[in-house]
Amino acid sequence: MFGLISAGISALSGAVSAIGSVCSAIGGAAISTGSIMIDAISRGLPMVEKICDVALTVGKGLGLFASEHNEMDMYELGMRTERAVEEGTTSEQFDSNQAYIDHLREKITLSHEDKVNLKNLSNDDKLKYACIGTAMTIATIKEKYEVDIPENFWVTATTLGMEPEKFKPMLDVFENAKLQPDINGFMKGELSSDLQRSIYDLIDERLSGVLGKEIVDKLIS
Repeated sequence: MFGLISAGISALSGAVSAIGSVCSAIGGAAISTGSIMIDAISRGLPMVEKICDVALTVGKGLGLFASEHNEMDMYELGMRTERAVEEGTTSEQFDSNQAYIDHLREKITLSHEDKVNLKNLSNDDKLKYACIGTAMTIATIKEKYEVDIPENFWVTATTLGMEPEKFKPMLDVFENAKLQPDINGFMKGELSSDLQRSIYDLIDERLSGVLGKEIVDKLIS
């Protein structure tokens, strides 16, 4: 969905710098979710595109985006976030990231030039705004769940080949079980024996129908 593959090498370094500075200025959870996007960039543009698709899909499921929204709405969120930072408005001035996003959409005014540019973004700006918007979206997704979602969850699950529409159902199962979705730690055998067993049982008993045999086999192999 996100047309970022054509972005060049110069766009990568520029995006990393922009993500780091904007997300640091936003503060709160956006600092860590910005690092998720920087990690994705280090793994290549296909990974960035997939993480952006996942964030948009999960965001739709949680009501952060409307069903008809697409990558342009993610670019717009990234641009509004950047403009808010330029005005000195950060997430820490709000009770939640959801409230911050509501403010971005309702109170941050895009200039005529911004609106024109949004329809004709360069490859560099597409990458930058997609990453900033995705970082803000993931920060908001994280606060919607009562279990902590590790930073490496998004890249690990994407690397396994999970489709974007599988992420929310998986997170819902972990939340209902009151277990942290630390699939990276689980696959590496780094968790406590009790937690390893609990996640294994969850995958075996409740996630097989959600994720499908191929993904489950990768998780427990």
